[in-house]
Amino acid sequence: MTTVESLQTQINSVISLYSNGQIQEALDSVEMLTKGYPNEPLLYNISGVCYKASGQLDVAVEYFEKALAIKPDYTEVNYNLGLTLQELGQLDAAVESYKKALAVNPNYAEAHNNLGVTLKELGQLDSAVECYEKAITTQPDYAEAHNNLGLAFYELDQVDAAVESYKKALAIKPDYAEVNYNLGNALNDLGQLDDAVKSYEKALAIKPDYAEAHNNLGNVFKDLGQLDDAVKSYEKALAIKPDYAEAHNNLGNVLKDLGQLDDAVKSYERALAIKPDYLVPQHMINALTGNTSTEPPKEYVKNLFDDYAEGFDDSLIKQLGYKLPFLMKELILKLDPLRNKFEKVIDLGCGTGLTGIELRDISNNLTGIDISSNMVAKTRELDVYDRLIEGDVVDILSSSKEKYDLFIALDVFIYIGELTKMFKTVRQCCNKNALFIFSIEAQEEDGYSLLKSARYSHSESYILKTASVAFKVIYSQEVNLRKEKEGWIKGKIFIMQAS
Repeated sequence: MTTVESLQTQINSVISLYSNGQIQEALDSVEMLTKGYPNEPLLYNISGVCYKASGQLDVAVEYFEKALAIKPDYTEVNYNLGLTLQELGQLDAAVESYKKALAVNPNYAEAHNNLGVTLKELGQLDSAVECYEKAITTQPDYAEAHNNLGLAFYELDQVDAAVESYKKALAIKPDYAEVNYNLGNALNDLGQLDDAVKSYEKALAIKPDYAEAHNNLGNVFKDLGQLDDAVKSYEKALAIKPDYAEAHNNLGNVLKDLGQLDDAVKSYERALAIKPDYLVPQHMINALTGNTSTEPPKEYVKNLFDDYAEGFDDSLIKQLGYKLPFLMKELILKLDPLRNKFEKVIDLGCGTGLTGIELRDISNNLTGIDISSNMVAKTRELDVYDRLIEGDVVDILSSSKEKYDLFIALDVFIYIGELTKMFKTVRQCCNKNALFIFSIEAQEEDGYSLLKSARYSHSESYILKTASVAFKVIYSQEVNLRKEKEGWIKGKIFIMQAS
């Protein structure tokens, strides 16, 4: 047997040990071999792979670099070094290693895929998409690359494209639990709830202990009104993952909707015990225990409307009898019949654009602001606003140098308690004699209250007192805001003018 054949036989023995999970034995053997063949880069590569498998990533990097010192264009070693650097969080260095591997072998599908993963972690989504597409061109049946391409499209808000990528991955590998889960998320975002249920259930048939899939299935059941099924899904998620704070919070939301308020509070408290900085369940505890806060967490409002965006208009108008945008326009036209246009108008909390549709023909320039990215995306489809801004109303106006002639805030104050900052900020952005039209959920007692609905109500006296330093009342009217159960939520609409 030649020396080369002898070395290859011994390397095969090491690889066999590694493949059988005998990592330390493989390391011991390869280190003995390296003493006899100190200039063989393959041996350093094998050592690096063994150290990586044992979690000794820094040592693995050292061995990969030793191999590359001998053979700089060693494709597999550059790839392995990239994987290790990526795992260490050294993403820029990982990118360079993958690029070196691809410079030698442009058809290395795994390198294209993992370069894409690294670029996605760096926030370079368009470049990541290009890498995944190259991986798929090289290897069309690469299910993982199709899935990763779907994830990148999803983050780019190209949800339909994400769905297509996930379906391609599943055509190749039907038992891919994570892809069924990802497809469920995308279908949920598109409002295809029944199909989302099927995808989550497929994921769970493959991987019954998939806590996130149980949780998200619960979310869809909640949206479908199947509250008992939602409870069961959340409980399954928590049986698998007891410290799953989001699932405790979601269970609390469904128990609240079922009227089981004490149990809901307990679920929120469990979520908070696991994640003390989790402001959303704290807000719900405040609401259900009568502890009025000055404002809800921004995360709560954003999540609420991100979840509502897809079916928001149908829910408000058809089910809840919401007519404020139409009433608002009538009041504006009656206020001054000779004035049928405002130069600059801003819709605070524009939602999906219901109010913007009514404002369009009385506005020369119309801006909308909303904290929910999903709401802004739906509104953009209408092409009603000249400008749309995603963010918190007070934060945006505080940093704005723009001045407006008409401000609209319908169903905005129900998600704010203390309104001093709101009135002050709006006033700073007013042109002379600008109008501010807004609605409130009304209460008799002076001040404001956080209700069990997690919305805020305000008294007329509180509104008049708080607004008086910046605005004078032109008109006010009692209104039915929306239906709730068998009755109407009572409110009031105000028209004020900058003073």
